[in-house]
Amino acid sequence: MANFEEALVFVLRNEDPHLSGVVTNDSGGRTRFGIAERFHPQLGDEFYNGSSESAVERAREIYRSEYWRAIRGDEISDQAIATKLLDMAVNMGARQAIVLCQQALNAMEFQLREDGIYGARTLAAINRANGALLAVHLRESCASFYQHLAAVRPDAEQYLHGWLARAKA
Repeated sequence: MANFEEALVFVLRNEDPHLSGVVTNDSGGRTRFGIAERFHPQLGDEFYNGSSESAVERAREIYRSEYWRAIRGDEISDQAIATKLLDMAVNMGARQAIVLCQQALNAMEFQLREDGIYGARTLAAINRANGALLAVHLRESCASFYQHLAAVRPDAEQYLHGWLARAKA
């Protein structure tokens, strides 16, 4: 089964490769390691302005409890797929990551509802799918999602280049 700590390294590299700090122009308010103040106001200045070491620890807890559990990472047999899904969930939210995963699986001839509900059928399809092919479809789904997001939200276009690089990873 997939390993959370291995996936965490990948996500942190995408979110803040130099552990350099806080993004202040995000639509979610102050954001550190992809964790927006709008959704986590209880974290306060200690997280958003505190030391990198304590912030990484807190991010680890949030990633595990809110995203890794949502994608059922411990139950995914392919580490690369679990890692990609965690990265997607952190960046776009767990529900959107699951919808895109269901779309990718359907492109591979699985017949799933694209509803963002991660049930037994979605998990079974992930574990039965060819991991390399699923990864290709996930990257394509991510890129299409980011392009659509930039098209409908012009203020988000500034992030498109980085998002597309992330989609390819």
